[in-house]
Amino acid sequence: MQDIYKNSLLPLLFNRLGADPEKLQGQMLKMLAWAAVNPENTYLAQPARRFAQAWFNNACSVSSPRLGQTLWGLTFANPVGLAAGFDKDGIAVQAWPLLGFGFAELGTVTCYEQPGNPGPRLFRLPADAAALNRMGFNNQGSAKLAERLQQQLQDDAYPIPLGINIGKSKVTPLEAAAQDYQQSFERLIDWGQYFVVNVSSPNTPGLRSLQSKTQLAPILAALQAVNQTRNQARKPLLVKISPDLAWEDIDDILDLVQQYELAGIIATNTTIARDRLTT
Repeated sequence: MQDIYKNSLLPLLFNRLGADPEKLQGQMLKMLAWAAVNPENTYLAQPARRFAQAWFNNACSVSSPRLGQTLWGLTFANPVGLAAGFDKDGIAVQAWPLLGFGFAELGTVTCYEQPGNPGPRLFRLPADAAALNRMGFNNQGSAKLAERLQQQLQDDAYPIPLGINIGKSKVTPLEAAAQDYQQSFERLIDWGQYFVVNVSSPNTPGLRSLQSKTQLAPILAALQAVNQTRNQARKPLLVKISPDLAWEDIDDILDLVQQYELAGIIATNTTIARDRLTT
């Protein structure tokens, strides 16, 4: 599987198709969503979907007890997961366990639906084996994600830990950020098994200022206030930080992590540095 991706699929996607990377990503999500859902009762869809699901399981899944671990009461079969940013709206939520991921993180999702920044906004840099993005939290909103997860997950327990990454809506002023995050958390709390507070994307104006101690504290307090109403069913909360922070700023965030009893830190979000790129 690795050789097929490295020698065939990767060069095709990066160099030869010439298509917009964001459009390719959207098409891939739709294809995976189609392949992963339970087969419909039609002569064409049923065998094709079953074949796709069997192929995914055989080609992509690796099982070894040495890779597994338990965190926050959740069992991670392996440490390789889908990071937030690829499936913001849960379009292909059923596909990620089939591809062998140990966990999947949806989002970033915001309280209000928003289009994100104008395109083009995703760029591949083949010479650097890298990508640049200025997406700006384009997503359908937390209410739509909650609706989609209710439709797709209501009958079956999700087989891997499912995280949800939440961010601030662009239309929401910084002083109202806590309420914005809180509303998304309340809408999605029944569907995510852990939650990530994204205050570190460089593509939303002013968002990174929410990493400061005075601005981050009210957000964490608001989210943990919701958590405390759930008694034993509290959800693990993590904060996602920027790679461009000064060490003293990281120390301040660590103080808040301890004060508000967060489950951990996700390191890191997108850097704004380009000093090591050749492109």
